[in-house]
Amino acid sequence: MTRLRSMDLPRREVPPIRGRAGFTLIEVMVSIAIASVVVVGLYSLFTMQTRQFVFQDLQMEMHQNQRFAADVISRSVRMAGFGTNGRVVGYLGTDGDVDNDLPAIIAYDSWSGGGGTDAITVVYGDPSLVMNTEITTTANCETTTIDFDPNMLDYSSKLGEFTTNEMLLCFDYAAMDGMQSYLWVLSGDPTGTGELPVHDATAYLDYQSVCPAGDNLTPAMMCSKAEVLTFYIDNSDSTPGPGSPSRPVLMMDMDLDWPETDDIPLVEDIEDLQFEYCLEDADADGVLDDCNDASATWVDSITAAEGDAVQMVRIHLLVRSSRTDPNDTYSSTRPALANHAAAISDDNYYRQVMTTEVTVRNLRLQAATAGL
Repeated sequence: MTRLRSMDLPRREVPPIRGRAGFTLIEVMVSIAIASVVVVGLYSLFTMQTRQFVFQDLQMEMHQNQRFAADVISRSVRMAGFGTNGRVVGYLGTDGDVDNDLPAIIAYDSWSGGGGTDAITVVYGDPSLVMNTEITTTANCETTTIDFDPNMLDYSSKLGEFTTNEMLLCFDYAAMDGMQSYLWVLSGDPTGTGELPVHDATAYLDYQSVCPAGDNLTPAMMCSKAEVLTFYIDNSDSTPGPGSPSRPVLMMDMDLDWPETDDIPLVEDIEDLQFEYCLEDADADGVLDDCNDASATWVDSITAAEGDAVQMVRIHLLVRSSRTDPNDTYSSTRPALANHAAAISDDNYYRQVMTTEVTVRNLRLQAATAGL
């Protein structure tokens, strides 16, 4: 066996240290600086996008709340006076005042509990429940039942929509002393024979003045379920409702007894609600005014006597965001709206204002028919 001598083994060359790749301290510092700039840029972009997302979310929320509130109020205002001659006598009137009938629109300018906000009440009959009374039955003014033919058309199903303590509105278009609208409250559920039990309305002097005891009602009247709706803002801890200064709520009352705990909350964060009115003959010249004209007269309040003369209603809605700007960098003030002055102090809420004009077509039609 031949032994290999160490001198016969191949030698491995070791590269010199100065030939290996690496980073100098300056290169590391430059790399860290560049990375820091990139991270800071990405963080700034992320923060900006997050703020924009929050802003867009609040804007969309305000827009939805505002559109819903405007739709509910404008739809009800548009129906004001339907199934009436513009005024209603009977239930909800005052038994000590002959003239205290109920107009189709009742205005409350800066109502006492609203902190400068307005409120409005509208009266109309439900158009989906219109029925004519039984023509073969003549009821007197003291009646406690209003009769319908359950076999007529879809009257049976319509009668089934009435329950105790709801209101019945009847339009007597053939009354001897001119068209009249009567309001009763149901004393019980409808019977199978088509009778709607009602409370005697002769306790109300406004009713007695147009339908005195001993007289009869017209055999055929157009009737429907009465809607008496009041819209207002609950923005006080003292008001019996869910609203507060930090969370104002648009409320709806259904019995002209407001504010009460049984009122219905509709939309949160409606901060201000203002109404303006255009009357059929504001200058009393006997000519029906054109409320669509730029020169039309708009007023902030109307009397009870003018509640059946409203031709158009201008609705101002101010909605604010459900929470303040997360970074407290946005500052705003509640703006002036109609005759409600602007707030003095700033806060961090976002706000939107919507103004819409609604034609009260039922009252406008009556005014045109009357020749105004």
